[in-house]
Amino acid sequence: MQSFKDVWERALVLLKNDLNNTSYESWIKLLIPMKMENDVAYFCVSTLFQKSIIDKKYKQNIEHAISETIGFDVTIKVMTEEEVPPRFQEIAHKKSEEVNTVMPQIEEDEIRAFNAKTYLTFENFVVGKENEFAYAAALAIANNPADAYNPFFLYGHSGLGKTHLINAIANKIRENNPDIKIMYVKGDEFTSELIDAIQFNHQRQFKNKYRKADMLLMDDVQFISGKKAVQEELFHTFDALHESNKQIILTSDRPPKELVTLEERLQSRFSMGLIADVQPPEYETRVAIIKQKAALYNLKIPDEVVELIATKIKTNVRELEGTIKKLKAYHSLWGQAPTLALAKDAMEAVIKENTNSAITPASIIDHVARYFNISVEQLLSNKKTSEIVFPRQMAMYIIRETTNLSLPEIGKEIGGKNHTTVLYSIRKLEDAMRQDPKIGKISAELIENIKKSY
Repeated sequence: MQSFKDVWERALVLLKNDLNNTSYESWIKLLIPMKMENDVAYFCVSTLFQKSIIDKKYKQNIEHAISETIGFDVTIKVMTEEEVPPRFQEIAHKKSEEVNTVMPQIEEDEIRAFNAKTYLTFENFVVGKENEFAYAAALAIANNPADAYNPFFLYGHSGLGKTHLINAIANKIRENNPDIKIMYVKGDEFTSELIDAIQFNHQRQFKNKYRKADMLLMDDVQFISGKKAVQEELFHTFDALHESNKQIILTSDRPPKELVTLEERLQSRFSMGLIADVQPPEYETRVAIIKQKAALYNLKIPDEVVELIATKIKTNVRELEGTIKKLKAYHSLWGQAPTLALAKDAMEAVIKENTNSAITPASIIDHVARYFNISVEQLLSNKKTSEIVFPRQMAMYIIRETTNLSLPEIGKEIGGKNHTTVLYSIRKLEDAMRQDPKIGKISAELIENIKKSY
Protein backbone atom coordinates (compact mmCIF):
# COMPACT_ATOMS: atom_id res chain seq x y z
CA MET A 1 0.00 0.00 0.00
CA GLN A 2 1.35 3.42 -0.91
CA SER A 3 2.26 5.71 1.98
CA PHE A 4 0.41 8.96 2.66
CA LYS A 5 3.59 10.83 1.80
CA ASP A 6 3.63 9.21 -1.66
CA VAL A 7 -0.06 9.95 -2.14
CA TRP A 8 0.41 13.61 -1.18
CA GLU A 9 3.41 14.07 -3.48
CA ARG A 10 1.38 12.75 -6.42
CA ALA A 11 -1.63 14.83 -5.43
CA LEU A 12 0.59 17.93 -5.38
CA VAL A 13 1.31 17.41 -9.08
CA LEU A 14 -2.44 17.50 -9.81
CA LEU A 15 -2.92 20.57 -7.62
CA LYS A 16 -0.07 22.42 -9.29
CA ASN A 17 -1.77 21.89 -12.65
CA ASP A 18 -5.21 22.71 -11.28
CA LEU A 19 -4.39 25.98 -9.48
CA ASN A 20 -2.54 29.12 -10.43
CA ASN A 21 1.03 29.47 -9.19
CA THR A 22 0.18 32.07 -6.54
CA SER A 23 -2.48 29.86 -4.94
CA TYR A 24 -0.24 26.81 -5.05
CA GLU A 25 2.86 28.49 -3.62
CA SER A 26 1.04 30.69 -1.10
CA TRP A 27 -1.46 28.20 0.34
CA ILE A 28 -1.10 24.58 -0.79
CA LYS A 29 2.59 24.44 0.11
CA LEU A 30 1.77 25.61 3.63
CA LEU A 31 0.06 22.27 4.32
CA ILE A 32 1.98 19.79 6.45
CA PRO A 33 0.68 16.24 5.67
CA MET A 34 0.09 14.32 8.89
CA LYS A 35 -1.66 10.99 8.48
CA MET A 36 -4.61 9.25 6.85
CA GLU A 37 -7.17 7.47 9.00
CA ASN A 38 -10.54 6.05 7.92
CA ASP A 39 -10.56 7.89 4.57
CA VAL A 40 -9.71 11.19 6.25
CA ALA A 41 -6.43 12.95 5.37
CA TYR A 42 -5.11 15.12 8.18
CA PHE A 43 -3.01 18.24 7.60
CA CYS A 44 -1.44 20.83 9.88
CA VAL A 45 -0.91 24.58 9.36
CA SER A 46 0.54 27.25 11.62
CA THR A 47 -2.32 29.72 12.02
CA LEU A 48 -6.08 29.85 12.22
CA PHE A 49 -6.08 32.31 9.31
CA GLN A 50 -4.26 29.81 7.09
CA LYS A 51 -6.71 27.09 8.09
CA SER A 52 -9.67 29.35 7.33
CA ILE A 53 -8.43 30.26 3.83
CA ILE A 54 -7.57 26.67 2.89
CA ASP A 55 -10.91 25.36 4.17
CA LYS A 56 -12.83 28.08 2.39
CA LYS A 57 -11.04 28.20 -0.97
CA TYR A 58 -9.04 25.02 -1.56
CA LYS A 59 -10.63 22.15 0.41
CA GLN A 60 -12.54 20.83 -2.58
CA ASN A 61 -9.48 20.95 -4.86
CA ILE A 62 -7.34 19.09 -2.31
CA GLU A 63 -9.95 16.40 -1.68
CA HIS A 64 -10.39 15.86 -5.41
CA ALA A 65 -6.62 15.59 -6.02
CA ILE A 66 -6.11 13.05 -3.20
CA SER A 67 -9.18 11.04 -4.23
CA GLU A 68 -7.97 10.93 -7.83
CA THR A 69 -4.55 9.77 -6.66
CA ILE A 70 -5.67 7.11 -4.20
CA GLY A 71 -8.67 5.76 -6.10
CA PHE A 72 -11.47 6.35 -3.57
CA ASP A 73 -13.22 9.34 -2.02
CA VAL A 74 -11.25 11.10 0.69
CA THR A 75 -12.09 14.06 2.92
CA ILE A 76 -9.51 16.31 4.52
CA LYS A 77 -9.21 17.88 7.95
CA VAL A 78 -6.94 20.88 8.42
CA MET A 79 -5.75 21.63 11.95
CA THR A 80 -3.67 24.34 13.54
CA GLU A 81 -0.68 23.27 15.61
CA GLU A 82 -2.75 23.82 18.77
CA GLU A 83 -5.48 21.49 17.48
CA VAL A 84 -3.22 18.56 16.59
CA PRO A 85 -4.22 15.53 18.74
CA PRO A 86 -1.57 13.85 20.94
CA ARG A 87 -1.15 10.87 18.60
CA PHE A 88 0.02 13.28 15.84
CA GLN A 89 2.23 15.53 17.97
CA GLU A 90 5.51 13.84 17.09
CA ILE A 91 4.75 14.00 13.36
CA ALA A 92 3.71 17.64 13.61
CA HIS A 93 6.88 18.62 15.46
CA LYS A 94 9.11 16.83 12.96
CA LYS A 95 7.32 18.31 9.93
CA SER A 96 7.36 21.80 11.45
CA GLU A 97 11.12 21.55 11.90
CA GLU A 98 11.47 20.56 8.23
CA VAL A 99 9.45 23.60 7.15
CA ASN A 100 11.51 25.92 9.35
CA THR A 101 14.70 24.47 7.90
CA VAL A 102 13.79 25.18 4.29
CA MET A 103 12.13 28.55 4.88
CA PRO A 104 14.14 31.13 2.87
CA GLN A 105 15.58 34.10 4.70
CA ILE A 106 14.67 37.63 3.67
CA GLU A 107 17.62 39.92 3.26
CA GLU A 108 17.18 43.43 4.65
CA ASP A 109 18.11 45.11 1.39
CA GLU A 110 16.13 42.76 -0.85
CA ILE A 111 13.95 44.53 -3.39
CA ARG A 112 11.92 42.47 -5.80
CA ALA A 113 12.79 43.39 -9.36
CA PHE A 114 9.60 43.92 -11.29
CA ASN A 115 10.29 42.17 -14.55
CA ALA A 116 7.76 44.07 -16.61
CA LYS A 117 6.62 42.38 -19.78
CA THR A 118 8.53 44.36 -22.36
CA TYR A 119 5.92 43.91 -25.10
CA LEU A 120 3.30 45.69 -22.96
CA THR A 121 4.04 49.31 -23.85
CA PHE A 122 2.12 52.52 -24.38
CA GLU A 123 2.81 52.23 -28.11
CA ASN A 124 0.84 48.99 -28.49
CA PHE A 125 -1.98 49.86 -26.10
CA VAL A 126 -5.17 50.43 -28.09
CA VAL A 127 -6.81 53.64 -26.89
CA GLY A 128 -10.56 54.19 -27.05
CA LYS A 129 -12.85 56.59 -25.28
CA GLU A 130 -13.51 53.96 -22.60
CA ASN A 131 -9.85 53.98 -21.48
CA GLU A 132 -8.34 57.21 -22.81
CA PHE A 133 -8.38 58.98 -19.43
CA ALA A 134 -6.60 56.07 -17.70
CA TYR A 135 -4.09 55.90 -20.57
CA ALA A 136 -3.32 59.64 -20.40
CA ALA A 137 -2.87 59.50 -16.63
CA ALA A 138 -0.60 56.45 -16.85
CA LEU A 139 1.55 58.14 -19.50
CA ALA A 140 1.85 61.28 -17.37
CA ILE A 141 3.01 59.20 -14.40
CA ALA A 142 5.53 57.31 -16.53
CA ASN A 143 7.03 60.61 -17.71
CA ASN A 144 7.01 62.25 -14.29
CA PRO A 145 6.69 59.66 -11.47
CA ALA A 146 5.67 60.81 -7.98
CA ASP A 147 4.99 64.34 -9.23
CA ALA A 148 2.10 63.85 -11.62
CA TYR A 149 -0.45 61.79 -9.68
CA ASN A 150 0.41 60.00 -6.46
CA PRO A 151 -1.11 57.62 -5.61
CA PHE A 152 -2.65 56.41 -8.84
CA PHE A 153 -5.62 54.08 -8.33
CA LEU A 154 -6.67 52.16 -11.44
CA TYR A 155 -9.80 49.99 -11.35
CA GLY A 156 -11.93 47.91 -13.65
CA HIS A 157 -13.06 44.35 -14.21
CA SER A 158 -10.58 41.63 -15.12
CA GLY A 159 -9.26 41.56 -18.67
CA LEU A 160 -9.68 45.23 -19.58
CA GLY A 161 -6.05 46.37 -19.73
CA LYS A 162 -5.02 47.30 -16.18
CA THR A 163 -2.06 44.92 -16.32
CA HIS A 164 -1.01 46.33 -19.70
CA LEU A 165 -1.01 49.89 -18.36
CA ILE A 166 1.00 49.19 -15.21
CA ASN A 167 3.55 47.24 -17.24
CA ALA A 168 3.70 50.13 -19.70
CA ILE A 169 4.37 52.55 -16.83
CA ALA A 170 7.15 50.34 -15.45
CA ASN A 171 8.73 49.87 -18.88
CA LYS A 172 8.73 53.60 -19.59
CA ILE A 173 10.14 54.54 -16.19
CA ARG A 174 12.85 51.91 -16.39
CA GLU A 175 13.73 53.12 -19.89
CA ASN A 176 14.37 56.58 -18.42
CA ASN A 177 15.96 55.31 -15.20
CA PRO A 178 17.39 51.76 -15.44
CA ASP A 179 18.48 51.73 -11.77
CA ILE A 180 15.07 52.47 -10.28
CA LYS A 181 13.84 49.96 -7.69
CA ILE A 182 10.31 48.96 -8.65
CA MET A 183 8.43 46.74 -6.22
CA TYR A 184 5.49 44.78 -7.62
CA VAL A 185 3.18 42.61 -5.53
CA LYS A 186 -0.37 41.30 -5.69
CA GLY A 187 -2.71 41.79 -2.77
CA ASP A 188 -2.87 38.08 -1.92
CA GLU A 189 0.93 37.72 -2.23
CA PHE A 190 1.45 40.66 0.15
CA THR A 191 -0.85 38.89 2.60
CA SER A 192 1.03 35.59 2.32
CA GLU A 193 4.42 37.26 2.72
CA LEU A 194 3.30 39.10 5.84
CA ILE A 195 1.98 35.83 7.34
CA ASP A 196 5.32 34.16 6.67
CA ALA A 197 7.21 37.15 8.10
CA ILE A 198 5.19 36.95 11.32
CA GLN A 199 5.51 33.17 11.51
CA PHE A 200 9.28 33.19 11.06
CA ASN A 201 9.95 36.46 12.90
CA HIS A 202 11.02 38.40 9.80
CA GLN A 203 8.78 41.43 10.30
CA ARG A 204 11.62 43.95 10.23
CA GLN A 205 13.03 42.56 6.99
CA PHE A 206 9.53 42.52 5.50
CA LYS A 207 8.95 46.18 6.35
CA ASN A 208 12.33 47.24 4.94
CA LYS A 209 11.78 45.24 1.78
CA TYR A 210 8.73 47.27 0.78
CA ARG A 211 9.64 50.63 2.27
CA LYS A 212 12.97 50.85 0.46
CA ALA A 213 11.33 50.74 -2.96
CA ASP A 214 11.38 53.75 -5.27
CA MET A 215 8.01 52.73 -6.64
CA LEU A 216 5.30 50.37 -5.37
CA LEU A 217 2.84 48.65 -7.67
CA MET A 218 0.15 46.64 -5.87
CA ASP A 219 -2.13 44.66 -8.14
CA ASP A 220 -5.57 43.39 -7.03
CA VAL A 221 -5.53 45.37 -3.80
CA GLN A 222 -9.12 44.20 -3.13
CA PHE A 223 -7.67 40.96 -1.73
CA ILE A 224 -6.45 42.71 1.43
CA SER A 225 -10.00 43.79 2.34
CA GLY A 226 -11.13 42.42 5.68
CA LYS A 227 -7.59 41.50 6.77
CA LYS A 228 -6.78 43.77 9.71
CA ALA A 229 -3.05 43.04 10.18
CA VAL A 230 -2.39 43.27 6.44
CA GLN A 231 -4.22 46.59 6.19
CA GLU A 232 -2.27 47.92 9.17
CA GLU A 233 1.04 47.05 7.50
CA LEU A 234 0.00 48.49 4.12
CA PHE A 235 -1.18 51.70 5.80
CA HIS A 236 2.27 52.32 7.32
CA THR A 237 4.05 51.24 4.14
CA PHE A 238 1.89 53.61 2.12
CA ASP A 239 2.64 56.53 4.45
CA ALA A 240 6.37 55.82 4.49
CA LEU A 241 6.58 55.74 0.69
CA HIS A 242 4.29 58.71 0.13
CA GLU A 243 6.15 60.89 2.62
CA SER A 244 9.39 60.00 0.79
CA ASN A 245 7.83 61.11 -2.49
CA LYS A 246 7.82 57.58 -3.95
CA GLN A 247 5.27 56.67 -6.61
CA ILE A 248 2.44 54.34 -5.55
CA ILE A 249 0.16 52.61 -8.05
CA LEU A 250 -2.76 50.41 -7.01
CA THR A 251 -5.17 48.36 -9.09
CA SER A 252 -8.47 46.83 -8.10
CA ASP A 253 -11.67 45.46 -9.55
CA ARG A 254 -13.63 48.34 -7.97
CA PRO A 255 -13.05 51.91 -6.71
CA PRO A 256 -11.85 52.55 -3.13
CA LYS A 257 -15.28 53.55 -1.81
CA GLU A 258 -16.69 50.17 -2.91
CA LEU A 259 -14.05 48.15 -1.04
CA VAL A 260 -16.52 47.84 1.79
CA THR A 261 -14.30 45.81 4.15
CA LEU A 262 -11.33 48.12 3.66
CA GLU A 263 -10.52 50.43 6.57
CA GLU A 264 -11.68 54.01 6.05
CA ARG A 265 -8.17 55.38 6.53
CA LEU A 266 -6.92 53.24 3.63
CA GLN A 267 -9.91 54.19 1.49
CA SER A 268 -8.96 57.81 2.20
CA ARG A 269 -5.29 57.21 1.32
CA PHE A 270 -6.18 55.44 -1.92
CA SER A 271 -8.47 58.31 -2.92
CA MET A 272 -6.08 61.18 -2.21
CA GLY A 273 -4.39 61.03 -5.62
CA LEU A 274 -5.98 60.22 -8.96
CA ILE A 275 -8.60 57.53 -9.54
CA ALA A 276 -9.19 56.25 -13.07
CA ASP A 277 -11.24 53.38 -14.45
CA VAL A 278 -11.10 51.23 -17.55
CA GLN A 279 -14.43 50.22 -19.05
CA PRO A 280 -15.24 47.40 -21.49
CA PRO A 281 -14.14 48.38 -25.01
CA GLU A 282 -16.70 49.59 -27.52
CA TYR A 283 -17.09 47.90 -30.90
CA GLU A 284 -14.62 50.13 -32.75
CA THR A 285 -11.98 49.61 -30.07
CA ARG A 286 -12.53 45.86 -30.13
CA VAL A 287 -11.99 45.80 -33.90
CA ALA A 288 -8.76 47.80 -33.49
CA ILE A 289 -7.54 45.41 -30.78
CA ILE A 290 -8.23 42.35 -32.93
CA LYS A 291 -6.41 43.82 -35.91
CA GLN A 292 -3.46 44.90 -33.78
CA LYS A 293 -3.11 41.47 -32.15
CA ALA A 294 -3.42 39.75 -35.53
CA ALA A 295 -0.64 41.93 -36.92
CA LEU A 296 1.48 41.14 -33.87
CA TYR A 297 1.10 37.41 -34.59
CA ASN A 298 1.53 37.93 -38.35
CA LEU A 299 -1.91 36.49 -38.98
CA LYS A 300 -4.26 37.61 -41.74
CA ILE A 301 -7.89 37.62 -40.60
CA PRO A 302 -10.76 38.30 -43.04
CA ASP A 303 -12.99 41.26 -42.19
CA GLU A 304 -16.05 39.07 -41.61
CA VAL A 305 -14.10 37.06 -39.00
CA VAL A 306 -12.93 40.25 -37.29
CA GLU A 307 -16.52 41.48 -37.23
CA LEU A 308 -17.78 38.21 -35.74
CA ILE A 309 -15.21 38.20 -32.93
CA ALA A 310 -15.77 41.89 -32.14
CA THR A 311 -19.52 41.34 -32.03
CA LYS A 312 -19.45 38.24 -29.81
CA ILE A 313 -16.75 39.20 -27.29
CA LYS A 314 -17.79 42.50 -25.77
CA THR A 315 -16.38 42.83 -22.27
CA ASN A 316 -12.94 41.21 -22.06
CA VAL A 317 -9.80 42.24 -23.93
CA ARG A 318 -8.02 39.12 -22.67
CA GLU A 319 -10.60 36.93 -24.40
CA LEU A 320 -10.12 38.87 -27.63
CA GLU A 321 -6.39 38.23 -27.50
CA GLY A 322 -6.94 34.60 -26.49
CA THR A 323 -9.14 34.05 -29.54
CA ILE A 324 -6.47 35.45 -31.86
CA LYS A 325 -3.87 33.19 -30.22
CA LYS A 326 -6.12 30.17 -30.83
CA LEU A 327 -6.54 31.11 -34.49
CA LYS A 328 -2.78 31.54 -34.77
CA ALA A 329 -2.31 28.07 -33.27
CA TYR A 330 -4.77 26.53 -35.75
CA HIS A 331 -2.84 28.18 -38.57
CA SER A 332 0.63 27.23 -37.30
CA LEU A 333 -0.18 23.63 -36.36
CA TRP A 334 -2.58 22.59 -39.11
CA GLY A 335 -2.25 25.29 -41.74
CA GLN A 336 -5.88 26.34 -41.31
CA ALA A 337 -6.65 29.93 -42.32
CA PRO A 338 -9.07 31.83 -40.04
CA THR A 339 -12.69 31.21 -41.01
CA LEU A 340 -16.01 31.95 -39.36
CA ALA A 341 -16.30 28.33 -38.21
CA LEU A 342 -12.79 28.29 -36.73
CA ALA A 343 -13.40 31.63 -35.04
CA LYS A 344 -16.53 30.23 -33.36
CA ASP A 345 -14.55 27.23 -32.10
CA ALA A 346 -11.73 29.45 -30.88
CA MET A 347 -14.07 31.83 -29.04
CA GLU A 348 -15.94 28.96 -27.41
CA ALA A 349 -12.67 27.40 -26.17
CA VAL A 350 -11.29 30.70 -24.83
CA ILE A 351 -14.49 31.73 -23.07
CA LYS A 352 -14.74 28.28 -21.49
CA GLU A 353 -11.13 28.51 -20.28
CA ASN A 354 -11.73 31.96 -18.77
CA THR A 355 -15.07 31.20 -17.14
CA ASN A 356 -14.70 30.57 -13.43
CA SER A 357 -17.85 28.79 -12.26
CA ALA A 358 -20.03 31.27 -14.25
CA ILE A 359 -21.97 32.19 -11.13
CA THR A 360 -24.79 34.60 -11.92
CA PRO A 361 -26.69 36.98 -9.64
CA ALA A 362 -29.94 35.22 -10.54
CA SER A 363 -28.60 31.87 -9.34
CA ILE A 364 -27.38 33.42 -6.09
CA ILE A 365 -30.75 35.06 -5.46
CA ASP A 366 -32.51 31.75 -6.15
CA HIS A 367 -30.23 29.79 -3.78
CA VAL A 368 -30.56 32.35 -0.99
CA ALA A 369 -34.35 32.53 -1.33
CA ARG A 370 -34.71 28.74 -1.17
CA TYR A 371 -32.31 28.52 1.79
CA PHE A 372 -34.41 30.97 3.82
CA ASN A 373 -37.70 29.54 2.53
CA ILE A 374 -38.93 32.74 0.91
CA SER A 375 -39.79 33.52 -2.69
CA VAL A 376 -37.51 35.35 -5.11
CA GLU A 377 -40.23 37.98 -5.44
CA GLN A 378 -40.15 38.59 -1.68
CA LEU A 379 -36.36 38.89 -1.65
CA LEU A 380 -36.44 41.43 -4.48
CA SER A 381 -39.29 43.42 -2.96
CA ASN A 382 -39.13 46.52 -0.76
CA LYS A 383 -40.53 44.71 2.31
CA LYS A 384 -38.58 45.57 5.46
CA THR A 385 -39.48 42.70 7.79
CA SER A 386 -36.50 40.90 9.31
CA GLU A 387 -37.52 37.65 7.57
CA ILE A 388 -36.94 39.37 4.22
CA VAL A 389 -34.26 41.98 4.98
CA PHE A 390 -31.68 39.50 6.28
CA PRO A 391 -31.81 37.16 3.23
CA ARG A 392 -31.72 40.24 0.96
CA GLN A 393 -28.56 41.47 2.71
CA MET A 394 -27.07 37.99 2.42
CA ALA A 395 -27.78 37.88 -1.32
CA MET A 396 -26.12 41.27 -1.83
CA TYR A 397 -23.08 40.18 0.17
CA ILE A 398 -22.66 36.90 -1.73
CA ILE A 399 -23.04 38.61 -5.12
CA ARG A 400 -20.28 41.03 -4.10
CA GLU A 401 -18.04 38.15 -2.92
CA THR A 402 -18.49 35.87 -5.94
CA THR A 403 -18.94 38.19 -8.94
CA ASN A 404 -17.34 41.31 -10.39
CA LEU A 405 -20.50 43.40 -10.20
CA SER A 406 -20.24 46.94 -8.86
CA LEU A 407 -22.56 48.19 -6.12
CA PRO A 408 -24.95 49.91 -8.59
CA GLU A 409 -25.04 46.71 -10.68
CA ILE A 410 -25.84 44.65 -7.59
CA GLY A 411 -28.61 47.05 -6.71
CA LYS A 412 -30.08 46.66 -10.19
CA GLU A 413 -30.18 42.89 -9.70
CA ILE A 414 -31.83 43.22 -6.27
CA GLY A 415 -35.05 44.89 -7.32
CA GLY A 416 -33.52 48.19 -8.42
CA LYS A 417 -31.97 49.18 -5.09
CA ASN A 418 -29.62 52.16 -5.14
CA HIS A 419 -25.87 52.17 -4.50
CA THR A 420 -26.22 53.52 -0.95
CA THR A 421 -28.71 50.83 0.04
CA VAL A 422 -26.43 48.06 -1.25
CA LEU A 423 -23.39 49.45 0.57
CA TYR A 424 -25.38 49.84 3.81
CA SER A 425 -26.80 46.31 3.50
CA ILE A 426 -23.41 44.67 2.95
CA ARG A 427 -21.87 46.53 5.86
CA LYS A 428 -24.78 45.57 8.11
CA LEU A 429 -24.33 41.92 7.25
CA GLU A 430 -20.57 42.09 7.81
CA ASP A 431 -21.16 43.67 11.21
CA ALA A 432 -23.57 40.87 12.04
CA MET A 433 -21.03 38.27 10.93
CA ARG A 434 -18.40 39.75 13.23
CA GLN A 435 -20.81 39.62 16.16
CA ASP A 436 -22.25 36.16 15.46
CA PRO A 437 -20.00 33.44 13.95
CA LYS A 438 -23.11 31.44 12.97
CA ILE A 439 -23.95 34.05 10.33
CA GLY A 440 -20.48 33.65 8.84
CA LYS A 441 -21.06 29.90 8.67
CA ILE A 442 -24.36 30.44 6.86
CA SER A 443 -22.73 32.64 4.22
CA ALA A 444 -19.85 30.16 3.77
CA GLU A 445 -22.31 27.28 3.41
CA LEU A 446 -24.37 29.17 0.85
CA ILE A 447 -21.32 30.15 -1.20
CA GLU A 448 -20.05 26.56 -1.16
CA ASN A 449 -23.45 25.20 -2.28
CA ILE A 450 -23.73 27.80 -5.04
CA LYS A 451 -20.28 26.94 -6.36
CA LYS A 452 -21.02 23.20 -6.25
CA SER A 453 -24.06 23.73 -8.48
CA TYR A 454 -21.83 24.85 -11.39
